[in-house]
Amino acid sequence: MSDQNEQLNLDEPSDQQVAIPSELPILPLRDTVLFPTRSCPRRRPRELGAPHRRCDRRRKLIGVFTQRDAAVEEPRQEDLYPVGVATHIHKMFKLPDGSLRLIVQGLGRLRLEEVVSSRPYVRARVSPAVEISRDEDRLEIDALQRNIKTNFQQVVSLSPLLSDDLQTLAMNISEPGKLADFIASSLTTITTAVKQEVLETLDVRARMDSLNRILIKELEVLELDRRSSPRCSRRSARTSASTSCASR
Repeated sequence: MSDQNEQLNLDEPSDQQVAIPSELPILPLRDTVLFPTRSCPRRRPRELGAPHRRCDRRRKLIGVFTQRDAAVEEPRQEDLYPVGVATHIHKMFKLPDGSLRLIVQGLGRLRLEEVVSSRPYVRARVSPAVEISRDEDRLEIDALQRNIKTNFQQVVSLSPLLSDDLQTLAMNISEPGKLADFIASSLTTITTAVKQEVLETLDVRARMDSLNRILIKELEVLELDRRSSPRCSRRSARTSASTSCASR
């Protein structure tokens, strides 16, 4: 099946349609999950070089999937999570050691259908992983969205690891699915497996419910830490997150 014969459509953050080939070069990620609309720098000597040279010169598209085990050097299909993200390569830098550093922007969720080649790089057939949003869930989603924004504000205000700017950014996101993706990708203390579970939850109401539970747990941990360390200010913790208060 050639890229020219079949293309898939995904929504970019601008809500414009971008055509995604039914086969893409695949970039495996270690210990991180990329969400739609988010960008991140990546450097992987073997996987980055070859796929970039073979991807569409104009669109610069590549599929990004997280590895189940970060220690695997040459992941096969069973080593990758089944849902990832189609990405656009914004910039590429060649480093002195010959490897490449890419800055990629997530476009939309993808399902990994079948790896068709692994050398000289991973290439696979993919399909859109489409969000599910039902009209009958609207009221519950709206309530969850309000709770999530409130809980996230509290998490940011208590956490020494999160920038205050994240509160403003989250408050300005009106689309529930994008809000959930933004907050999940911003939380630095949840595991890769938990973030991947959020990415794989296509039902928007279920994703919002799951994220709200995650935020409640984060709040409980932060509140316990605050009560056990009342003299540790958030400002001093941000200055040196690894340094304990002198009073301890």
